Amino acid sequence: MDLEKLAENIGLEVEDFNEVFELYVETTSPDLEELKAALVKGDAQEVHKTAHSIKGSSGNLGLDELYELAGEIDDHARKQSLDGLEDIVRVFSEKYQELVEDFKRSR
Repeated sequence: MDLEKLAENIGLEVEDFNEVFELYVETTSPDLEELKAALVKGDAQEVHKTAHSIKGSSGNLGLDELYELAGEIDDHARKQSLDGLEDIVRVFSEKYQELVEDFKRSR
C-alpha cells in the first residue's frame, strides 16, 4: 500500500490519511458484517443501504477497487437482485482484509 500516493490523491498528509483510514476500518468492518448478515437474510434493501455506505467511504479514500466492488453490490441490491452477490461480497471481503493487513504492515 502506497500511503503517500493515497494521501496525495485525496489532498491529505500521510499522518492525516492514517487517521482517516483507521476511521474507515472502524466503520467498514461492522458494515461489512451487516452486509453479510443482510445477504444471508435476503434483505436487498439492507444490502443496498450498507453497500452504498461502504462504496461512498471507499470512494472518498480513493480505494478504487473496493469502491467498484461495493458499487456492483449496491447496483444489484438496488434492483432487488441478490443472485451471485455472495461471490462479490467474498471478493470484497478478501480485498478489504488484504488492504487492512497492508496498512498495518506499512505503518
